[in-house]
Amino acid sequence: MKENNEPYRQDVAFIDRNKELVELRSFVDKRPSEILFIHGPKSSGKTTLLYKFLEQIQEEQRLDVKFLNLRKTFTNVFEDFLKTFFLVETHGEKKESLTSNINIGFFKIDASVEKKILEKRADPFKVMEAEFLDLTRRGIKPVLIIDELQALDKIYLDNDKERQLITSLFNFFVAMTKESHLAHIIIASSDGYFLNTVYNDSKLKKCSEFFKVDYLAKEDVMEWLLNLEKYSKIKDYTLIDTDAEKIWDTVGGSMWEIQNMLSHLFEHPIDEVLAGYKQKMAGMITYYVVQKERERREKILRRFIDNDYLEIKDTNIEDVELLRDMVANNILYFDPTLAIYYPQGKSYRWGIKLYFESIA
Repeated sequence: MKENNEPYRQDVAFIDRNKELVELRSFVDKRPSEILFIHGPKSSGKTTLLYKFLEQIQEEQRLDVKFLNLRKTFTNVFEDFLKTFFLVETHGEKKESLTSNINIGFFKIDASVEKKILEKRADPFKVMEAEFLDLTRRGIKPVLIIDELQALDKIYLDNDKERQLITSLFNFFVAMTKESHLAHIIIASSDGYFLNTVYNDSKLKKCSEFFKVDYLAKEDVMEWLLNLEKYSKIKDYTLIDTDAEKIWDTVGGSMWEIQNMLSHLFEHPIDEVLAGYKQKMAGMITYYVVQKERERREKILRRFIDNDYLEIKDTNIEDVELLRDMVANNILYFDPTLAIYYPQGKSYRWGIKLYFESIA
């Protein structure tokens, strides 16, 4: 094996995305007037893209970026939302979050404001607006980014089932963008059904922009796989054209799956790795199908053997909940702007294909 002086044998790659970076730059370069919804299938690189964009733009502009990835926080009730969004600062002492297991707060407040919010004597949205106003007066662009916002979907204000937190948040986002032009709001999500609700909400339709981040194109994948040392800092092995084609055929442009596959090639031959991965995906489909309603699940998934996608207009009303379940379990992705379903990448297509071959 070659000597490798890097601390890791493999690094996380960032491939191209120039078009997407230009779109994001254009969004923050204009006065806030709409909410930007970033959507796309699981592992298409949405979060990585946002981090890369912020890394670039913060070197050039005066921004105050508040970035919250709700995958990393437990948010179950309204109090959890407050603990996640607000950071309490004591008098000249170290910063403390409202809860010990959350160390990032969007908005800094002191203990007295915290008490007023918890006692419902202060409106948390007014606190956020005040900070946006202060930043704007100082010539700083406020940018609020929330990844996987749908985690807040079942939280209610004051335990009132008629007052959803997420509805109040969207009203606030519209006020901060379309009405007051105070802050850039970016929402990222892989939950197509959640975004479909947003996309078809008449109150949000004229104050929102939808931007899809899809899997990498084949030419980008081939560039990456044929230049592993450049993009992934891998020096232990190289791939030839046929190897790269095999990986593309198995997982397509799914960045996480490619990186995961590359990590197995240090110790195992490529054909063994790819065959094992396809069988793993077949096992996942098998486990999902046989749990319940097997015939109905097979009937829907069989349609993807010969079709790239399924249009919502071609589905039956009795299958709506089952399709929703497939989306929730990341078997299918639902594109809210095109109203179509399709498997979560090439690997899931392999899983579906091999499942039906096994029962033929």
